[in-house]
Amino acid sequence: MLKSRRNDKLNTYIRQRIKQARLEAGETQEDLAKKMEKTRVAISDLERGRVSVNSSDLGFIAAYYDKPISYFYPPRLKISKEDLSSMDEELLIIFWQLPEIQQHIAFEYVKQQLSVVNKAETRAIAEKHTRISKDD
Repeated sequence: MLKSRRNDKLNTYIRQRIKQARLEAGETQEDLAKKMEKTRVAISDLERGRVSVNSSDLGFIAAYYDKPISYFYPPRLKISKEDLSSMDEELLIIFWQLPEIQQHIAFEYVKQQLSVVNKAETRAIAEKHTRISKDD
């Protein structure tokens, strides 16, 4: 179980789900530690991200709490074809035809455009509130 500390989003999600499963079962860190033949501090370190969980420990925890292993991983976004407009479909087809480096460039461009739109909307809302305040 002792591995280098990794604080990426996936590990954070897994740690949160381990704690959630434990709490749903009404157990303490000490209870889980006894079942895993570990110390309470080891379970605390795992839940706090001081150590990463290994696959065998995660498998044990899943079985012990009667959870599918998928419970501990974030859900994947699923979109059915019926949810896509014709423009959405065309955009995906065009995007998939781009070389990988161009996909990254296009992705970054779209993120920048979204940021510009969000900032403009935030500014417009702030200006509206300022006008309303002045009118009062």
